Amino acid sequence: MKPTEFGPAIEPKWQLAERLVKEVRTAVEKQHLMPLDGARVISSIAATLFGYDEFILREVSPESLLATASARR
Repeated sequence: MKPTEFGPAIEPKWQLAERLVKEVRTAVEKQHLMPLDGARVISSIAATLFGYDEFILREVSPESLLATASARR
């Protein structure tokens, strides 16, 4: 893949990931999911769409996921 092809190729996946993560965050806030389960789902989304595995779990704890969601309101 050429550098000029990267942006157009990744943008649809990025937009999908953003929508899915927002749904997971909402489920955690409404306590439909435990924070750790939410982090696992987000990790799975990242692994599936971008090839990252355990990236989110290393970088974002469930507590920080909830903290950033509260700060955005």
